[in-house]
Amino acid sequence: MLNIFLAVFFLLLNSLFVLIEFAIVRARPTKFEELSQKGSKTAKISLGIVSNLNSYLASIQLGITIASIGLGWIAQPLVSNLIKNLFVATNIEIIKYYSYSISIVVSFIIVTSLHIILGEQVPKYIAISIAEKITMFFAIPLKIFYEITFYPMLFINKTSEFFVRLVGIKKNKESQIYSEDEIRLILSQSEELGRISLQRLMMFEHIFDFGKTTVKEIMTPVDKTIFVNANSSYLDFINILNRHKFSRYPVKDGDRIIGFVHIKEVLLNRAQNVSEFDIRKFLREIKTVNQDLPIERTLRFFQENNIHISLVSNEKDEVAGILSVEDIIEDITGEIRDEFEKRPTYRLDKILDKDSSIMDIKSLDKFEAINEMINKILKNKLNFSIKEAKEKIIKREKLFSTAIGHQISIPHARIEGLKTPIIIVGKSENGINFIAPDQKPVKLIFLIFSPFNDSSIQLNILSKISKMISNVTLKKKLLNAKTVDKIEEVMTIFEDNIPAD
Repeated sequence: MLNIFLAVFFLLLNSLFVLIEFAIVRARPTKFEELSQKGSKTAKISLGIVSNLNSYLASIQLGITIASIGLGWIAQPLVSNLIKNLFVATNIEIIKYYSYSISIVVSFIIVTSLHIILGEQVPKYIAISIAEKITMFFAIPLKIFYEITFYPMLFINKTSEFFVRLVGIKKNKESQIYSEDEIRLILSQSEELGRISLQRLMMFEHIFDFGKTTVKEIMTPVDKTIFVNANSSYLDFINILNRHKFSRYPVKDGDRIIGFVHIKEVLLNRAQNVSEFDIRKFLREIKTVNQDLPIERTLRFFQENNIHISLVSNEKDEVAGILSVEDIIEDITGEIRDEFEKRPTYRLDKILDKDSSIMDIKSLDKFEAINEMINKILKNKLNFSIKEAKEKIIKREKLFSTAIGHQISIPHARIEGLKTPIIIVGKSENGINFIAPDQKPVKLIFLIFSPFNDSSIQLNILSKISKMISNVTLKKKLLNAKTVDKIEEVMTIFEDNIPAD
């Protein structure tokens, strides 16, 4: 009877340690931080546990090892004897003859099965489901066990590290730090599970690209910049203001840009006699940034200098364009338009290039599939650089997969010289390996090309496609579409029936 009690005890002890092990690995430190700030003592202890994970796991592993050895030591002979006695009681000579050997094999299978199912799998599934609750419930007992086993584990850990160093492996102190790609994957999986919206995922994507995007990619080119002449009369200035309705205007004296003016300053401080108006009185210094500067550093430059606009210079130190804070923010959030700016009229169904779309992609590799789609564009002789398009799409795809889950991928690029955006659809029945966050092969590709000098167009299209495939019904129709006309039909339904944000 004592042996039965001990066998059950060691099995439960093993289950308990496994339960705690998976719980502290799975638990989110941010949850404990939040609760500890509210005064929870167990949350504070739990936070200390997950912050010192390796040491606590080592102590738990000691407990699991002790429980497993104890279970094998007690349970296997106990079950073996029970089975052997049953075989002997059968009075069948051959079974009685082999009873010892058979009982050992059967008892090993039974004890191992109970150990795996009740001692490992069941507590693991429970721990994964309610990790934070279990961690907090057992925080104090675990801390006491850790302190009791501290010195034995210190000796074991030091000995283990010595043998690890002997084989030339160094301890990785950054094992718990996620790389950018891992963070992107976590966010993509969160979107797949419905924890964050697809639109928010796209915003995170833009933030990750923030340090790589340069000023040149988001600036307004100099030929599209609205300048005010230094010799303008008050009426000239008002006419420009009525036509364009911006708040800041760079000022030109001949071919030289001498600063900028803010309309509030001009309107609130102008002279009573408009004939005495001189725009030079309201000039402010306008700084310059290089077109190759990453916009992350440019934003910091704007913040440090309290400015909202700057000139952009090229490699020849010539003025290539103008940049505003709004341009930078739009690269993350998508277009921000005030009361005076018209929303672009590009509808998805109107910019879909049906002739270049492929509804039966043969390639199984993502780069080959992209090449297959771009080569089809070449045959249709669209008016932009195919080489540039291919280089930009492939480069981005190598940095990070454009698969967003749901069996859909959205490779995109902004192209020099392109006047209006283009969407090309690719469909694969077998699926293409894009390394998607949900591990599903991509069956539908939206290949997007947009004008280089207006980032808001690309962001607007990405936002629309994200919203379209967030609709379960429309997404199903897109994936089931057999022809490009059906794709166009779904886009038309979306544009005509889904209200704009």
